[in-house]
Amino acid sequence: MKYQKQALLGLLGMGLIISPWLSQLPAQFKTYNSGITIRESEELERIKAEQRAATADKINELGVMPSFKKLRINDYLDSKRFNPRPNTTGYLEDETVFVYDSTGKCVGRIEVRKWKWKYLFKNACKNSPLYQDFDN
Repeated sequence: MKYQKQALLGLLGMGLIISPWLSQLPAQFKTYNSGITIRESEELERIKAEQRAATADKINELGVMPSFKKLRINDYLDSKRFNPRPNTTGYLEDETVFVYDSTGKCVGRIEVRKWKWKYLFKNACKNSPLYQDFDN
């Protein structure tokens, strides 16, 4: 009984010394869990990139080149006020692609990787094929 009060006081002091470390444990668990989540998402992205690279290698090996003669712009109706400006980076220099709005009306063409809108270039839709379900 003589030393119990002193031992209890010592344990209380040690508890006070350790308490800041114990209060940080929940935050450390959250950090650890978020680190695991980030690592898993990075691994998933790495797998997707490898699969895309394998697909691209296979296409190059077979010599198959995706080819499109028509492009449809969804949610766009032909208007002089708004130029749709489609992305032209995926097309070859010798490729001509006619561009249609959502109703099937010709709005221009992509030629030599440049967008030619029918309101800026008079003959942009000249000789354009009829719109039919966009089967190449």
